[in-house]
Amino acid sequence: MYYETLLLHEAIRLLLISIRQSRQHTQQSLSIESGISRQFISQMECGKRVPSLDTLSQLSIALKTNISSLMVELDRIYQHLFRQRQAKQIEKIEEFSAQSAAEPRNLGLQYIRNAKGFHQP
Repeated sequence: MYYETLLLHEAIRLLLISIRQSRQHTQQSLSIESGISRQFISQMECGKRVPSLDTLSQLSIALKTNISSLMVELDRIYQHLFRQRQAKQIEKIEEFSAQSAAEPRNLGLQYIRNAKGFHQP
């Protein structure tokens, strides 16, 4: 699975939790309002299931919003997660570069010199 797909799934998960809590719904009350089982809502919020557009539509009606508003918020969350991922990747690259710069060059030549008893002049 592509990393961007995983980010999208995480964004959906965070969106559902965020909007449900901001509307002061429990999973049970959202289940009653939307007609979606509490177990399915829990699975979506845990990232075990991904809602279809039909399910998102049902949820948007129960949450007294519209699907376009959900998509705008979903995009905002996704972009935030994407920028976080990029920052972590840049951090890892910089860390690797710093480690590489600190390591001595010509490790192969150094190994040969040590193994055969050669000493640098």
